Amino acid sequence: MNSKTLQHSAAPASLPALTAIALLCASLTLAPAPARADASTAPSLGAAAETAAGAMAAPGADTAAEAQVALALGAPPGAPAGMAGGPPPPVRSSKEIDYAAELTVSDGRYLPARSLAAAAVAGKTSDSGAKGITLRSASANRNGLIVHGSHTPYTLSDANIALSGNGSNDFEAIGAGALVDAGGSLVLKSVTITTSGVLAAATAAREGATLKVYDSTLTAHGGPLPADYVPKIGPGMMEPPPPLGIKGTARTHLSTSRSKTYFYNSHISADGWGALSTDDTGGDVYLEANDSDITTRNSGYGVYADFGATVVLNRSRLNAATFGGIIAGAGKIDLNQVEGNAGANTVMIHSVMGDPQERALLAIKGGRLASAQAAVLVKSANADITIDGAQLLPQDGVLVRSIVNQDPNATRIDGQQVPGIHVTLRNVDLKGDILHQDGKRGMTVTLSHSKLRGAVQGAVLELSTDSSWTASNDSRVILAGTPELAQLDAPSGVTIHAQRGTASTLRDGSYPLAGGGRLVVSGAQLAWHLLMRSIVKND
Repeated sequence: MNSKTLQHSAAPASLPALTAIALLCASLTLAPAPARADASTAPSLGAAAETAAGAMAAPGADTAAEAQVALALGAPPGAPAGMAGGPPPPVRSSKEIDYAAELTVSDGRYLPARSLAAAAVAGKTSDSGAKGITLRSASANRNGLIVHGSHTPYTLSDANIALSGNGSNDFEAIGAGALVDAGGSLVLKSVTITTSGVLAAATAAREGATLKVYDSTLTAHGGPLPADYVPKIGPGMMEPPPPLGIKGTARTHLSTSRSKTYFYNSHISADGWGALSTDDTGGDVYLEANDSDITTRNSGYGVYADFGATVVLNRSRLNAATFGGIIAGAGKIDLNQVEGNAGANTVMIHSVMGDPQERALLAIKGGRLASAQAAVLVKSANADITIDGAQLLPQDGVLVRSIVNQDPNATRIDGQQVPGIHVTLRNVDLKGDILHQDGKRGMTVTLSHSKLRGAVQGAVLELSTDSSWTASNDSRVILAGTPELAQLDAPSGVTIHAQRGTASTLRDGSYPLAGGGRLVVSGAQLAWHLLMRSIVKND
């Protein structure tokens, strides 16, 4: 289930001295990383994990966030967040839910007796599909179209679904405009679905079902919370938990429990929370959007890859008020020729109450993506990040930043060797910093046929023979491989402090660089000393 993270606009505070030493020690450990945890075995931890998402904040903010989480979970004051309330209630199967829908199809048969809007179905309706119909409802907990079971596709075309009532559980898709479940297959062509209610998703796929959407427009506005709503975590929660830092009361599309969903030339938008979401994956959910527009207007994310989910965007536009995308644990996001803008980060990666060995996968190939803050933010998580031929334009000048997640429920390492963070820049000419500020794991940065202009802090850096790095500010790295002095540069007044790898031909000493800066190569002991001095100075 979703494990989103609160993102503050303030820059992370300086790391304590001991954490800084751990940072460099982690970087010095170059032993082979353990194999990536199999996504099919990665836990789906429930909406309680959504609350386990603290971030670097102003003094006292962590305590306040924990109190909000504990309150939402029904914990007494001072109790650890995420514990007192226990696990969230289980999500029911479709056989256990008595859905009410305007149009119901089950096991390949249209069921007029189970459909509530026979008069509204003015177009053509059959066992295999419907065309030219309009389904409207203002009732609570009312679905538009439900397709249960049968692998034979049911096709809805040239149709309009408008729901203005609240749902009651988006994990179970109660109140969704179009739902396919129990291994069913649904095709939407030229369909407009608009929902204006709390927990009223436009579309949902669950229980091994397949959904394909062509040339359609899906919009979830959400709505005001009921006056008697009591904040909760798990099925039935009507808003993101306060620590997430995002607002909204509906996700436009939700994929769960081994389902597969494909969008083609469609528009998916949300007023808040999220546009394309995955949750409760059952270890394997696939969500893909092609040549589509994904928009979150006021607050929230564009796409979410939960534990065991793969989310792929091809040639699409991604514009989000907060996060372009979020990866939780062993989730995966591929952005291929995607353009867009994010109010915070293009992608945020985190791990909460998960396996210390789990690893997020992020691949950005081509496209142009702008963000107000770091393009990629990694919070106490292992990640393989590949940026290939893409333009990343972070306004704060940071391409990749790793930080320690202050949430008490962040995945614990407990002394284990973990895969760490691996950043590969391929076929790019990028300007921006790479800042490793998570002392609990290492970071490696590999440049392949690439140019990088920016500071690099606390990482192992390796350059292919046709790559170069110009440090725009003082930097501290470990130089792996056999870099030539001509591949490194810095302007006047900027110093690169480097420890050389075992294969390096560079020797300890100070080297002038073409741009006027200097490269200082030293042993680990001196590097620790310089790093400590820097932290004391910055504090």
